[in-house]
Amino acid sequence: MRGIKKLKLHLEAMIADEDKVESVMNVAAGVIVKEDVDGSPMVLLIQRAADDHWPLHFEFPRGKCDKGKNEDVRKCCLREIKEETGLDVEIELFLGKFIYYADEGKRKSICYNYKCTLKNVNQKVKLSHEHDSYKWIMQAGEAELYVHPDQKRFIDQVLSKDNPITNTPDNDFTINNTVDECMRRIK
Repeated sequence: MRGIKKLKLHLEAMIADEDKVESVMNVAAGVIVKEDVDGSPMVLLIQRAADDHWPLHFEFPRGKCDKGKNEDVRKCCLREIKEETGLDVEIELFLGKFIYYADEGKRKSICYNYKCTLKNVNQKVKLSHEHDSYKWIMQAGEAELYVHPDQKRFIDQVLSKDNPITNTPDNDFTINNTVDECMRRIK
C-alpha cells in the first residue's frame, strides 16, 4: 500500500491541471556537497519523517520561501538548510529549477536548487523533527534509489560533472537565460 501512496504523490507532484492552481510558491533547495577522506564529493540527502506528507522520502534540504513578502530565494535556501539540518553553508552555484504541484494540485511550486558547501567541514548534521535520517551519497547512480527524478539531475551535475549520466540543457529557458529573483546577492 505504501508504494501505491508514494506513486500517487509523485504523480500529483508532476501532473496538474493549471486551472486548479490557487497559488504559486517559490521553494529553495540546497545540494550540500562535502568531500570524503579521499577528496571525492558527497551529497547530503535527508529522509522525511514517517508521519510527514511524503513519508520516508529522501530529498535535499528544502522549503517554502514564505517568510515575508517576496522572501529572497537564496536567503530562504540558507534558512531552510539551517532549520532542517543544523548546518551553516555557503551558496556556490545556482544549478537550475523545476516545477512541482502540491496540495492536490492547488499549489504550483517553483524549486530553485543551489550547490552549497559547508562553512565548517567538521559540522555535524542535526535533523529537525521533520526528518528521520540522512545519508551522504557519492555516486549519481545512488540517487536512482532515493530521490525524485527532478532532483537526480542536480546530483548528477555535482557528482558526475566530468562524466554525466544525464543530459540537460545549459539553460532554464527563462527570459534572456537568467533567473531573476534567485540570482540577487545576499546582503
